[in-house]
Amino acid sequence: SYVAPKASEDYIDHLESTFDSTLGGLRILVDCANGAASATAARLFDRFSKLRTDVINADPDGININEKCGSTHIDALSAMVKAGGYDIGIAFDGDADRCLAVDENGVLIDGDQIMAACGLDMMGKGTLSGNTIVATVMSNLGLHVYTKEHGMNLECTSVGDRNVLERMLEKGYKLGGEQSGHMIFLDYATTGDGQLTALQMLALLK
Repeated sequence: SYVAPKASEDYIDHLESTFDSTLGGLRILVDCANGAASATAARLFDRFSKLRTDVINADPDGININEKCGSTHIDALSAMVKAGGYDIGIAFDGDADRCLAVDENGVLIDGDQIMAACGLDMMGKGTLSGNTIVATVMSNLGLHVYTKEHGMNLECTSVGDRNVLERMLEKGYKLGGEQSGHMIFLDYATTGDGQLTALQMLALLK
């Protein structure tokens, strides 16, 4: 999995600069789906010396991408997190623009839940512009209830991250995404980036 060293180092530097936490004390299991994250995830998480990281499915051979692994097949990760006593499991999809997670009991944490938690954290820090999260019509009713209960606004677009981004750019919102784990943190990127999402979630967990 060749990636130009300078480009990937610049990318990892950028991700590392998006927050200031050592992530110390956390023990995580990361599933790279035998895809794009295989080239960078281990090196990214290794930047945090106190974070204990194990990586699986990071051996792409050209045809095994997403094969019974990654965010589209979360059961194996779920079982391994539970059996191995990890704090959290992180799953990317093949092109690594999506990120889902499982908690210490192997229970799925989907994009709606990640957005809700990150949104509440951002609102507390005063960085959630308009106190608004942008989601799509696929988002769960639970997200609607949760945002309302916590004083956040939720705007829904048609399905597709392109529609989410358009609404965010149009109104200056900072957080949006889809239940599938496709999240946009507009302060740092204009596209979904699973590794960026994972770091924001881990910093929040820490």
